[in-house]
Amino acid sequence: MALLKYPPFVAVPEINKAASNDPALKAGMSGSGVEMLQSGLLDLGYKMPKTLLKKNGYPDGIYGGETTSAVEQFQKQYLLHVNGIAGKDTILLLDHFLSLKYTKPFKPSKPSKPTKFSTPIDRNYKIGTVSPSGSPDRGAGAFNSKKTDFTMWSLKQLILGTLPPLGSSASVLIGFDASMHMLHYLKAKGFPYKIRLENMIKDVPSARARFRNEITQAKLFVENLDVGLHNITSKNREVGSNTKQENYNWFFAVGGYKTWGKGIASVKKDLNGKFEYQLEFEYHFYDRYNWDKGKGVTIANIIITDEFMGEFHLQGLAKEYDEIGMIKRKFTWKQGERLPEIQFEPIGGR
Repeated sequence: MALLKYPPFVAVPEINKAASNDPALKAGMSGSGVEMLQSGLLDLGYKMPKTLLKKNGYPDGIYGGETTSAVEQFQKQYLLHVNGIAGKDTILLLDHFLSLKYTKPFKPSKPSKPTKFSTPIDRNYKIGTVSPSGSPDRGAGAFNSKKTDFTMWSLKQLILGTLPPLGSSASVLIGFDASMHMLHYLKAKGFPYKIRLENMIKDVPSARARFRNEITQAKLFVENLDVGLHNITSKNREVGSNTKQENYNWFFAVGGYKTWGKGIASVKKDLNGKFEYQLEFEYHFYDRYNWDKGKGVTIANIIITDEFMGEFHLQGLAKEYDEIGMIKRKFTWKQGERLPEIQFEPIGGR
């Protein structure tokens, strides 16, 4: 198989096959390969007004006379055999010029490594109600700061065809949450998305460890408070990371993230002078949805990489957004007691 370089071409099986004449794309064909070919020609400046008219300004995926003519123009311009068929030589040369046109991919922040938790100590918490601040993730760059390429638009349509409902290619191969989060990104609305945090904690061992560690930190802090009612909050956001080895679904849905705790604590003494504690606890989650460098997956033969996922955002075809979550628990215990085993309440939809 010929080695293509332009990410949207790489992602489409029909283009890869055409680059090896297995088969070439030609008049009478239709589908995603033809749509991507048309998009590549349009991005290089070849005109196909009738083709665009059929689909409100975007390629129609039908290899008709106008597409044949555009291919012939390209072949003639670059001294290829002029036959209007997009085979190996034509596809590889298109790929070459589109790769030159394609700017350097963005460099997102590196994914966070799983956190090794030390023995919890009281300095993690303080009296107060204000949640700890966090530095923003720089992501791919400014939304809609680049011209939209036809090839990128076509690639987005292919990916959308693999996404939910439940049972779709994406939900089967990378998981329900991963596909839902990707769909929200491609809708390009940008508003916050509430994740299924109970499910993530239940499904991912390191997420459970991070949750339990946060509760333990809060418990130790409460046990050193005076009798009375107190608002408590974390001093800092702590980092967690869902790895591919732990859970494929949550690796692609979230990856690295930040959490913190806060709540209302009551401290009192019983008739025997023994302390009794009650904590109405909130566990908060935050992440910015953007694909980490090196992340990639193949769904329904479409190769999805961090390069063009970030490019979608820059071209206004998708929009990064905040992933948020919060769960509540109420704990009651006496001096010297351990907290009971924590139960989880997963939300349906898997």
